[in-house]
Amino acid sequence: MSAENDLLAGIQSPSRRKLLFSAGAASLGLCLSPLEIFKLAAGAVNLTRPARITRSIVVIQLSGGNDGLNMVVPYGTGKYYDLRPTIAIKPGEAINLNGKIGLNPQMSALAGLYEKGHVAIVQACGYPNPNRSHFRSIEIWQTAQPDIIGSTGWLGRLLDLSSQHKDNADLHSVLPAVNIDSVLPMTLVSHKFAVPSVSNVADFQFRTDPQYAGDRNAQLKAFSDIYSDFALKRPHVELLTEAGMEASKASDHLLSVISGYRQGANYPQGKLGNGLKFIAQMITGSVNAKVYTVSLDGFDTHTKQLQGQGAQLRQLSDSIAAFYADLSAHKCENEVLTFVFSEFGRRVGENGSNGTDHGTAEPCMVIGGAVRGGIYGEPASLNDLDNGDLKYQMDFRKIYASILDKWFNVDHAEILGKKFETIPFLKDTKRIT
Repeated sequence: MSAENDLLAGIQSPSRRKLLFSAGAASLGLCLSPLEIFKLAAGAVNLTRPARITRSIVVIQLSGGNDGLNMVVPYGTGKYYDLRPTIAIKPGEAINLNGKIGLNPQMSALAGLYEKGHVAIVQACGYPNPNRSHFRSIEIWQTAQPDIIGSTGWLGRLLDLSSQHKDNADLHSVLPAVNIDSVLPMTLVSHKFAVPSVSNVADFQFRTDPQYAGDRNAQLKAFSDIYSDFALKRPHVELLTEAGMEASKASDHLLSVISGYRQGANYPQGKLGNGLKFIAQMITGSVNAKVYTVSLDGFDTHTKQLQGQGAQLRQLSDSIAAFYADLSAHKCENEVLTFVFSEFGRRVGENGSNGTDHGTAEPCMVIGGAVRGGIYGEPASLNDLDNGDLKYQMDFRKIYASILDKWFNVDHAEILGKKFETIPFLKDTKRIT
């Protein structure tokens, strides 16, 4: 049996009228192979506006290895200043959280969300036998499989599981996930779904020359003529022809949905601010993806860390605060959870270049209107190091388990492979509206 027939065998009798969006994705600039395009097209449904905005998660990856000690600052611990005589955040500069730790002074906007009870900080996250390679460690965090080389992401497996849970409305949508980056992270690699990688609403439409007023209409007519007259007698050609026509209509519909967006906050300029604004457009337009992923680079701070990390933390803080102000203006802040992580933390002691080198444990953050804010877990001791590195206190898979159980209402063991203790950073999430 051909690959095409294998694919069709796995699709449960889709209506041709439901072939939308991704069949035309190649012409619309999405990064999908022809087989992936066909698969996603055949599984899609009509882009109609749902009755309500459904629950979703935004995953923000701080790429490069974020220094957690200068983000969540242990200013009440003298050892911190002993090991970082040059790059430590001064006690009077840290934004106090509990009298012992505080946020980096560049994160005042996020501190405002913390004061409202919408930010959970999970301390000293990691996994056994930590790996300091960017590539391997990010793979571990994205697959949640530290003991093997995984082939799917933890949220990709959630998407796969969604096809088996027809009764769980919070797992179903027209577009199950969107990656706001050029390269799809392992997080979203799935057996059953092809996830598009886009960074701008313009990627959902025909790219035409703005210097010529009639160029768009001419190209759309040519596209329509080609698909209308395409009569090659080959398997599934009729299906693909209609998919192409419907994809063109779907892109216009999606643009129409997003064009109704009214910005409810001022976003900072930069990659993350632009990415979160685009996500807000999709959420408030009821695109209803379950998962959005986006990254922020610049955290591999081997040199001049105070300036480099400070600027990135400011962008992170301001972007997230604007995102939730925007969601709040659209009355959907309780339906969107944000998870912030990096592939590893940094060494405890500073190096000779006013920076830090690859380390191990790190703090993670969970943010949203449904979050029970506060500080969770025990801090890693600065007096009991593992060859200069922090010893992790919280297995990061406990965060994933908590999100899967409480946010998506699925058994986390089906995705993570075994049971983990959960962390109570989410309110009663049966329905928070």
